Amino acid sequence: MKEQTTCVVIADGTRAKFLTKSNRNLVPIMATHHAADDVTIHQDKGASTPGKVGKGIANRGIHSYPSHSDWYHFKKETFATKIAAIIHNTAKNYDQLILIAAPVVLGCLRQHLSPHVISKVVHEIDKDLTKAPLKEVMNYVQAPFR
Repeated sequence: MKEQTTCVVIADGTRAKFLTKSNRNLVPIMATHHAADDVTIHQDKGASTPGKVGKGIANRGIHSYPSHSDWYHFKKETFATKIAAIIHNTAKNYDQLILIAAPVVLGCLRQHLSPHVISKVVHEIDKDLTKAPLKEVMNYVQAPFR
């Protein structure tokens, strides 16, 4: 019987690691992916409060500018979309998938994964473990299968 190949994806809003689980080890299968441009580039956009506020009775605190966008959430969602595409493109290389991601990123990944890839997901962990050592990550990965 062929041994099941398990891919482990660890992601947050700016980096993602792709690993494979073999026996009691996690082995990187590709270089860590990083977000193309950092959110700090957009610090001036949407970081300040909206413009003039009318103080008359008729305006009742209506701003003359629209509310700002949440650039951090937008960048995380864009990065999660790219990671979902990589997962989809490499789906033929593994039988099972374990997703470990920060809660916001995990939600975005779920939205962008195809039904074929979702059928391979055997476990999800909603934690940011991108900076954790691989031994600690292995404890999380093995816990549900004991």
